[in-house]
Parts: sequence; structure tokens; C-alpha cells
Amino acid sequence: MAELRPGDSAEAVIERVVPGGEGLARLSGVVTLVPGGLPGDRVRVRVTAASPRLVRATLEEVVAPGEARRLDAELCPRARDASCGGCDWPAARLEHHREMKTSLVLDALRRLGGLRPEELPEPGWRGSARNYRLRNRLHLDRDGRLGFFAPRSRIVSNLEVCEIVSKALLARLPAIRAHLSGLGPVEGELWTLESRDGAVVLGELRLASEDGGGRPGISLKVKRGPFDGFRVVDAGGRVVGSDGPSELMLSAGGAAFEVSVSSFFQGNLYLLDAFLEEIRTALRAAEEERNQRPFRAVDLYAGVGFLTRPLLELGAEAGGGAEVTAVEIEPSSSNSLSKNLFSWSSSGLPLARAVRASAESFLSSYSQKSPSSSSSSVDILVADPPRAGLSPAVRAGILRLAPGRLLMVSCDPPTLARDLAALKSRYAVERLTLLDLFPQTHHVETIALLVRRKVG
Repeated sequence: MAELRPGDSAEAVIERVVPGGEGLARLSGVVTLVPGGLPGDRVRVRVTAASPRLVRATLEEVVAPGEARRLDAELCPRARDASCGGCDWPAARLEHHREMKTSLVLDALRRLGGLRPEELPEPGWRGSARNYRLRNRLHLDRDGRLGFFAPRSRIVSNLEVCEIVSKALLARLPAIRAHLSGLGPVEGELWTLESRDGAVVLGELRLASEDGGGRPGISLKVKRGPFDGFRVVDAGGRVVGSDGPSELMLSAGGAAFEVSVSSFFQGNLYLLDAFLEEIRTALRAAEEERNQRPFRAVDLYAGVGFLTRPLLELGAEAGGGAEVTAVEIEPSSSNSLSKNLFSWSSSGLPLARAVRASAESFLSSYSQKSPSSSSSSVDILVADPPRAGLSPAVRAGILRLAPGRLLMVSCDPPTLARDLAALKSRYAVERLTLLDLFPQTHHVETIALLVRRKVG
């Protein structure tokens, strides 16, 4: 076996993609990870790091493309010249996303979660079109460039063409860039939120430092310009200028959600309805006879109530009443959550209890009777944590709470696999669905329904 050294160039065939999105090949029998490599590609790579068990390499040339790769002429120009890092799979054909992303999830569950194939159901799939983003975080630098960072750098790639942001936002970008330049040489992040038809676009500029009038006691004279509502927030989180609304109503799956530009909300405008329908289907599958006792559910990381809503719908159908608790710590999301819960209650759904707390503090303080008492158990717990997944304290708290069903939602297969590994002694995976919320990237949303194992 030839010894590989940094700087060496070689040809290889990409076998598959792995969690993290890189292509896996083999050089001299050693596993080699190649960012940008897609299954079936014959590529020329240059070694950047080498050890007896793992080689890392950069892709220099696609010698012969695999079936999963788009033609160069079809690619976004910023992908062809590698100037933008907004997506890491720009060359992947959408029709191959199901195969590749299902492989990523199952590989993570097997290697990191210790789950055997026979322990997992056949994964479902919901695909998406491009130009899907309902929410964005774009970087603004002092030279007025607005967009995503270039690959592996902190240099802002000026966004002029794109296949992931919506066409409605793209149309407004020249005016938005000119409007922001009127604030002077500032830098930070521009958060945007759109209505699903693109008719309304809200913006929030989050300054990276105390500049542009963001010093305590000083307010900016902000105009909405090309936005339907716009505000500026300083580095300490204080609104220093605003014009127009900072929230809008979004419809999804027959429900209305008030969402602030600062709040978390699912970001794929095409899959909101499908997402909610999958949650409703999974929850119905989880429903059990409760002998008319109250239906009890907990939604951790509730955001504005996107997953709380189907819990309330299920509770309304259940005999014996419903007790639903929604937990959210972020102030903006928590405020929207409370408004949504009261609005839904006025239309006939049960009124959920909103708790502003972290998942850790809520679970540690949650009091219930003996788990053996059927009148005190939680029927369903929903958890849609950030990319980092559940903390050890939350995993331990869930095991103490011992809900009858767990509905886990995750945008990162490795952290989902880690969490399921910690729960698998008590829970089995009953349903698994993948949603392509992030096309042109290796990220995928996974919905896993877990059922508590019967003892004895």
C-alpha cells in the first residue's frame, strides 16, 4: 500500500456520502473524505491530511460524473466558480436526494446509534423544490456586501443569484442592498421572514458591534424601504430603530401562526403543509386508549407552537379533556407562542399552558405522581431541539418522565443517533420520515416516533 502524504494527487471513485455531507472514496484502501464528491463520481483529489485510517482530500476535478451530479451548465454560477458557501450540495440532482439522505440517516443510526436495520421501519420521504427559503440569515459587511460566506472563510459572497433563497427575495435584493447602505458602514446579520407567496418581506438587521447608532440611548432613524417592516437591533439585543410590523401571520396545514422576524419557524415554504400533516399522522398513530382520563402532552422547544398545534388538535379529539404544555425559552418565540395559544383557544381548541423556560429546567422541576398512576402519566412528548440535539440533562429528564410516546424531530442525523442511543433501552422506533427541508445541502429533517417498550 502506497503511503499517502499531504499534497499528493490521485484519482478515486466516490462510493457514497456520509454524515457531514462529504463523499467517501478509498485511496490505497484507506477511507478518504472528499467534500463535494457525489456517489458514482470519478474524481481527481489532492490529499490535505493523511493517517493510516483516514485521509482527507479536496476535489480538484470531476473526471467522470456519477448519475447524482447535475451538468455544469445547470449549476448556479456561484457554485460553478465556488465563490459562495450557501449550500454544500449544489451539484446534486434533486431526484437523488432521497437515496443519499436516507443513506446518511440510516448510516448515522447504525454507526452512532447502535440501531440494527431490523429495529428501524422503512423511512418515508417528502421532497422539495429549490428556492425554498422562508427565512434567511444573510451576512452584511462594511463594504456593503450582503449574502452568505464564501466556502471555508468569513468573506461575504455578494448574493446576486441563488437557488435556495426565494425568488421573491432575490427580486428585492438590489433595493435591499441599497437601503442598507444608507445606514452607513455597518456589519452584522440581516434576518428575513416572508409570507409564503413572497408578497410580504420583513427584515431585521442585527448589528455585530455597537456602531451605526446602536450605542445605548441613541436610536437610528430607520425607514422600511423595500421591506414591509424593518428594524435594527444592536449587539445587546435592543431595538434601536424600526418602521412597520415585525411579525406576520403564516398559514400552514389549515392553521394560522403569528411569527416574528426574530422567532424560530420552519424555513421551507414548500413543505410546511406536508410537515404538519406528517406530525398529525404520527400523532394519530401514537394515540392509545386512556379510559377517558385527560390527554397529557408536552412540547419541548416549542417555538411559536408549530408542533403544539397538532397536539392540541389531537387533544380536542380525545375523550376526557386535554392538558398540553408548551415549553420555550427564547423571548420572541415565547411571546408569539402565547399569542397563538390564546388565538387557537378562542377558535375551540384546548388552551395549552405556555412555560418560558429551558427544557432542562422544565424537566427538572416537572412534578408528577408515581409513574404507576395512570392519572399522572404523559401520553406524548414532542422534542424538536436545536442542531446540537438533546442535552444529557434533557435525555435523563425524558427517561424519568417516561412518556408513552416520544416524537423526536431533528435536523442533524448524528445528534439524533446519539439521542436515540441513549433512549433505545426504553423506547423503540415505530415510524421514521425524512423531509427534505434543506435541498442542495446535506441537511435533512428527520421525524421519529418512538414507543415505550413494555417491561416483562
